[in-house]
Amino acid sequence: MTIRHLIQTAALAAALGASVTLPAMAESTNSVTFEGWANQTAPRYQGRIPRDIYLDEMGRRWDADRNHLGTRELYLNDLRSRWDTIDPNSQGMTPAEISRMTGKVDSNTSGTPMSGSGAQPGNMGPGNSKAQ
Repeated sequence: MTIRHLIQTAALAAALGASVTLPAMAESTNSVTFEGWANQTAPRYQGRIPRDIYLDEMGRRWDADRNHLGTRELYLNDLRSRWDTIDPNSQGMTPAEISRMTGKVDSNTSGTPMSGSGAQPGNMGPGNSKAQ
């Protein structure tokens, strides 16, 4: 094999490895979004996700994110502490409660009523100079 063939083979192997890794990662987390994972997981535990299941998932997501700050241990210790404050009796939390705890509230769990039109106020009209 020539150097060119080795490089092409290595590039192909890397591309195949990435395509195999991504679905496996999505399968282990059951969803690309956290809200999707939480909404799929909660019914398995009578609507309330146990702390250890949540922390395992967040640890997997921390490992998969290359742009994280700090250490995995500090990240999980912070989540564990916040969880214990909100759920001192270890009953588990609903996806909506977890969303409120993390501050990343999904629109389906926010509790904010949705309007009938689905339109948002703001600079969205076609005649609006800011929208152009």
